Amino acid sequence: MNKTKYAVVDLEMTGSDFDGDNRIIQIGCAFVENGKIVDTFQSKVNPQRPIPAGITKLTGITDEQVQNAPKFNDIVDEVYRKLVDTVFVAHNVEFDFPFLNQELVRSGYPELNIPAVDTVSLSQIVFSFTKGYRLRDLTSYLKIEHDDPHSADSDAIATANLLIAIKKNLQQLPIVTLERLVELGKDLPRQTLSILKDALHENKQNPQKIDVDLMVVDGVALKKPIALQTEHQADEKLVYPRGKREKEQLYNGTLSWRKLQGSIMNFTHQQFSVTEGFKKHVVIEAPTGSGKTLGYLFPLSYIAREQQRKVVVSVPTTILQNQVLAVGRQQLNAILETPMQFAILKGSSNYLNLEAFMKSITHQTLSKDSRLVAMKILVWLTKTDTGDFDEINHHINFSNFVDGIRHHGKTVLNPKSKFFEYDFYRRAMKKLKYADFIITNHRYLALHADEIGESDQQPLLVIDEAQHFPTIVSNMNQKFLDLNELMMETHRLVSRLVMNHKRNLIQATKHQPLAGFHIRRFVNSLEHINTQITEIQQKLFDKFVAPRKKNLYENQPAEIVIKNNVINQMAKHEFHQVVQELANTFIEFDALDRFFKDQELTPEIRDDWAQIKAFQSNLTKFYDAIREITDHLNQNIYWITLGPNHDPGSIRIGKEILDTGEFYRQKIEPFYHKVLLIGGTLFFEHKRSYFLDQFGLHKPETSIRTFRRGVDFENQLDFEVLQSDFTIDYESNQDQYADFLAEAIEALTRDVNRQTLVLFNSLETLRNVYNRLHDSDLNESRRIIAQGIHGSKAKIIREFNDEENAILFGAASFWEGVDFPGDRLEYLIVTRLPFRSPEDRMVQFARKNKRSSFMSFVLPDALLTFKQGIGRLIRNSDDTGVAVMLDNRIINKDYGKLFIKQLPSGVNANLGNINEVKERVNNFFNNQE
Repeated sequence: MNKTKYAVVDLEMTGSDFDGDNRIIQIGCAFVENGKIVDTFQSKVNPQRPIPAGITKLTGITDEQVQNAPKFNDIVDEVYRKLVDTVFVAHNVEFDFPFLNQELVRSGYPELNIPAVDTVSLSQIVFSFTKGYRLRDLTSYLKIEHDDPHSADSDAIATANLLIAIKKNLQQLPIVTLERLVELGKDLPRQTLSILKDALHENKQNPQKIDVDLMVVDGVALKKPIALQTEHQADEKLVYPRGKREKEQLYNGTLSWRKLQGSIMNFTHQQFSVTEGFKKHVVIEAPTGSGKTLGYLFPLSYIAREQQRKVVVSVPTTILQNQVLAVGRQQLNAILETPMQFAILKGSSNYLNLEAFMKSITHQTLSKDSRLVAMKILVWLTKTDTGDFDEINHHINFSNFVDGIRHHGKTVLNPKSKFFEYDFYRRAMKKLKYADFIITNHRYLALHADEIGESDQQPLLVIDEAQHFPTIVSNMNQKFLDLNELMMETHRLVSRLVMNHKRNLIQATKHQPLAGFHIRRFVNSLEHINTQITEIQQKLFDKFVAPRKKNLYENQPAEIVIKNNVINQMAKHEFHQVVQELANTFIEFDALDRFFKDQELTPEIRDDWAQIKAFQSNLTKFYDAIREITDHLNQNIYWITLGPNHDPGSIRIGKEILDTGEFYRQKIEPFYHKVLLIGGTLFFEHKRSYFLDQFGLHKPETSIRTFRRGVDFENQLDFEVLQSDFTIDYESNQDQYADFLAEAIEALTRDVNRQTLVLFNSLETLRNVYNRLHDSDLNESRRIIAQGIHGSKAKIIREFNDEENAILFGAASFWEGVDFPGDRLEYLIVTRLPFRSPEDRMVQFARKNKRSSFMSFVLPDALLTFKQGIGRLIRNSDDTGVAVMLDNRIINKDYGKLFIKQLPSGVNANLGNINEVKERVNNFFNNQE
């Protein structure tokens, strides 16, 4: 086995299409034997055709560099002889191997008939915690030297070291895991399975004791659970270190003193240490980069011990839960004499159900993709303490297979199961009992605040990134009634009952008159439901859609807010009739079901009735949905959604809660002793009521503090406004607008070689501008990465961070909540002031219900978003950057002054044409060097 020689190959080509026209421009090869690189070979290749600019930008290989290089025909014999008796290995073997064989045949040589192995697939199985499976992701994760990505010789050596790491990791796996991997690996590319078989063979030939951290339970290897610490060590009375000297003494070189963070710590401790006559709510606006997470964890660790209370920390996402956990364990516990216990609280579906997983890989026929995911999970189980899918979810295919192995909570736990003691969700719940800090997410808190807060000593609550909480509460309380889907369900039932000419239930029971009687009554109710749905949709269309149809964007879905009294009237009439007819279908269905239970049914009738039962169960869901959509009318806002054609038949009804403040005061606040609301961007100017209203809070009952970042903004941030003749309004021609933006962006980024983010208000405009720039000189010289075009948000952020001189087009979520470390972002271009569209549902609602929707909602919302967008640039005290605004309304409109006021202290808005702005931008960056 050790005699196997692996040839790890990487090719750089003039293009990636197998169209016969692309050629090799560089070949790199590293040979591996006995776990070591024993030889290398590389050569640039003259492709005898121009190298596309995009390939040069990617690889750094120019026409001049290959002009005097050998043609492939000149080196083909050497390449063939070096590879012919090896195992071919590549990172994406289905690209390199066929391409090389194509070149061999073109040069008069036979295809290589040798085993071929793929390191992408093997990495997906073996490395659970890496951020991605590009070669640069893996080499970074494994700390493999990889100085020149997209150079064939560097990539080949890096891939060879990756292969060595893969084989080493496989040899450390238990035999039981390797056996399962071999069973599941039949669909791996080419002969990749041989690597797993070799590892299994070697382990059986040289059996080792299973790692002390592992155990085997019912045929699967698991990491042993970490023993819970069920009681604290006895603490003497701890004195909170208020001063800088005391904190530095406690840090003992483990952490660095940060003045702003220390101020946040002290203010938090002061507010939460008051036990009588205190204000229940503390609101802190603390800038990103201030260390606010440790800023509240540190003082609350003292308060928690002193008051014998747990602390519940809520953040917007499950990923942020893990980040808070890391700060708690790695930073807070590193400086405390007695560490705090932390527990993550998530919904059960975030966890793997071990029993369901083992049943699925043992008894089910799995697809190719599902088998790969199962193999990844088998290896992950030897490493994970939590069984939390978030550890691997950024590169796992969330297919039906994964949905089938998610945990469904306590009700599915079987005490007799061999996995009961090791069940991940059960273990997670057990940790809560002994935790000092419970870290959850906003959605889970909103759904389970009473359960989490249930305690003799009410917990303390921290809502971090509190500005996101109201939106999450609104979204999770949204309900929809899909009228078209209800009509489709009734059509399916009518077809099965009477309409299907080849086979229907009334024909099958024609000799059973009682059955026919109930079937006809059943069908009659279904047809009445269809009639009522059509009338509801037409009524809503005539009243709300027809009058404003000319204002709707063509071929795009639309939302239109409707008045509650319309729903109220429909609840009393049209919806009431639909509910009555649905109830009638239940009566007739039950009568038929009882009838058929007493009959000897043919297999055909039995099958038909089983399908009708499935359809009928869906009607029960619609019955509940109608009751739900019409409940608590005065506490909700309502709207209708339309399909791209804006036709009556596409109408469905939605609702969400009207007052998130009322929800918070009733469903969250009562269960907690004291609450900290903290975030980076909560207020605009000194106006705090917009934020407080969303929590139903008032200034007299709330302690509020805004901390300013310790940054010399005057010298670290330059803000420019492009003076142009193009004025943005909602009547602007979209093509002219896209032309204006494309020209401005190209001019502003030409020769300004800085990592650049361009913020848009809509994905449609983003796409229009990208399409104009895609074939331009700008895209030839710099990589443009665009949201909605180049993959998921996480993927394009990762790729942008990997680049040195890229331009990222982003909209919506890129205005906030995206962190680019250090010099990963230096240049920001804002295409438009971030006002919501007039057709936005919340804008419509504000117009209908508030005297001045612009001043009460539209403008405050835009000011906060603008403040967050500018905040992308300066995240830490040593960051510098330039922001350019392309929307001249910031200068020409009265409200523009309010946007300028959101700029940090010391930063002015500089106005100029393209050349003037460009000159100041270059001067600013030159002065920073």
